[in-house]
Amino acid sequence: MKQSGNDAPLTIRDVALHAGVSRATASRALSDYGIVHAETRDRVRASAEVLGYVPNVLARSMRAGTTQTIGLIITEVGLSVFDLAMRVVIDAAHRKGYQVLVANTNEDLTAERNSMRVMLEKQVDGVILVPSAVDDLRFISPAALKGKPMTLLDRTLESLDIPSISADNRKGARDALDHFLEHGHTRIGLVVVTANIHGETSVRPDGLVSTLHDRTEGYLEGMAAAGLRVHDDWVWFASDAGESARQAVRNILDSADPPTAILGSNANVSLAMLSVAKERGLRVGRDISLIGFDDAPWAPVVTPGLSVVDLPIEAMAEAAVENLVAQITASDTTTGTTGSIVLPMRLIARGSVGPVQGSPFSGGSDGQA
Repeated sequence: MKQSGNDAPLTIRDVALHAGVSRATASRALSDYGIVHAETRDRVRASAEVLGYVPNVLARSMRAGTTQTIGLIITEVGLSVFDLAMRVVIDAAHRKGYQVLVANTNEDLTAERNSMRVMLEKQVDGVILVPSAVDDLRFISPAALKGKPMTLLDRTLESLDIPSISADNRKGARDALDHFLEHGHTRIGLVVVTANIHGETSVRPDGLVSTLHDRTEGYLEGMAAAGLRVHDDWVWFASDAGESARQAVRNILDSADPPTAILGSNANVSLAMLSVAKERGLRVGRDISLIGFDDAPWAPVVTPGLSVVDLPIEAMAEAAVENLVAQITASDTTTGTTGSIVLPMRLIARGSVGPVQGSPFSGGSDGQA
């Protein structure tokens, strides 16, 4: 409803005139601060309802120096771990009195820059970011952020001093390797999906985000610690988790001395591995053993259940909100709330890993350095 005879939007002054109180009293009544008699508060709120007045919460918050909103920039809606992270961030922020603006970048740096610009234009109080790249990061430098705090989720950036909440991906990969080795596997492949390449390559690309870098390093360290050689065609990097990842799996299986086990870098890669196994008529857990990262909802219900290295994404998302709000409020009464945190990962063993056919638990000589 507009003011009678006037196209201008309603203001707090219109509510005050209608209720027969001062502008200051109307403001206190609608904002729940200061001392206002209950009868007066009810009268002001009734006037606001009758007139159809909607307070400009953003303008009021900005005058107070805070908008009570935080930004969340994630890399892939539809990847189960980030869907779950988004829900947890929204719920945890709400409990602390914050609303959340969400942007999705699809692992695209240009989209990430644009999302950050929008967040700053919206005057968010801080940002939780899942970074999509490790280079060309001037847009999140302290100067570019203009004092706005930031917390990184899932990934770290060595070049910038920004608190991060991540998981021990390197040890997670080592645990997966150990599980394969315990079942006698010595020929073990790796498929990694990364957005900074086109197609598939067996050459490790530069610029892997920290999670993929650490998972790759953990695999290589695990193989080296076991005295196993990694053949050039056992490790493939793919540009997407669809056909590119499936082709990477095929390349591994078509190598001269094909692995009996494969580790995948995320849940979507796990689907690619399962798809190719079905395509080739391979029995998972018998003809080929598989482990993926991230415990997707479908992982325990496929047959056999998929063994995974579980990312503690719910705890990470909760910690990210705690970290960011502590920065916003400049409160570090809880030790470590504004510093970086690395959480442990957990191997969940299911039926997708079995002994090497013909020589269970033997270790054999295949793949030895």
